[in-house]
Amino acid sequence: MNVEEYGIPHVKSISLVNKMRVVTALTGFSRLAPVENDNDEGFVYVKDYKTPWYPAYEVNGEGIFIELSSGDIENWINKHSEVLERAKILQNNYDGSIAGKSHPKNISPKFVMLHSLAHLLITQLSFECGYSVASLSERIYCSDPAEGKNMAGILIYTACGDSEGTLGGLVRQGYSDTLPKIFKKAVTSALHCSNDPVCGLSSGQGRDSLNLAACHSCLLLPETCCEERNSFLDRCMIIGTSEDRTIGFWSEYV
Repeated sequence: MNVEEYGIPHVKSISLVNKMRVVTALTGFSRLAPVENDNDEGFVYVKDYKTPWYPAYEVNGEGIFIELSSGDIENWINKHSEVLERAKILQNNYDGSIAGKSHPKNISPKFVMLHSLAHLLITQLSFECGYSVASLSERIYCSDPAEGKNMAGILIYTACGDSEGTLGGLVRQGYSDTLPKIFKKAVTSALHCSNDPVCGLSSGQGRDSLNLAACHSCLLLPETCCEERNSFLDRCMIIGTSEDRTIGFWSEYV
């Protein structure tokens, strides 16, 4: 799409995916201790190694991909050291968790901001496009040049249709006459939470204290929507803290 028609700051490109194929396969499971792949201890395969297939299902859906300017995000992080301190809190909490001890992960302000923005957009899009929140899902594309690629994108999609696909309701909300209003409402909604000031001042809540300013009244979604199991979320990365609203990446937008 012609991103200049949208007028949304920090947005580098917008792509509308009219039809996308989603395949979900079950390869194995674990009990008690979490696993990330089949090489982890405790992983149990769901099939015999000679069987050439996995149990899976395939559906056709649609989605909206939004790419943000990595340069703007980098300037924001360099300008506000407070966001690095907030990300460090989540990093320390994760490193001390069971999953963190077996699967190290870098929790950056860039990722927390993108993830929090995705949750806000999913909630707002569910009001506009006719799909329930549980029908929408996210995919976060986030990495730095040191990791081999420089990515800062969000894919919000639905895969609840039948074999013929969906009806186009989500993609329709991605056009320039509707998405800017939805985007504005989504970011503005982060200013308030019914659990404030408790939520906004939190130093760790949710599973293993992996969220800061994020609770069931503002950012959390059904876990089928979230690829990180409702972790690594913080409204303050979007709109700043109650003490300093200027540190949020989208503070000037609201």
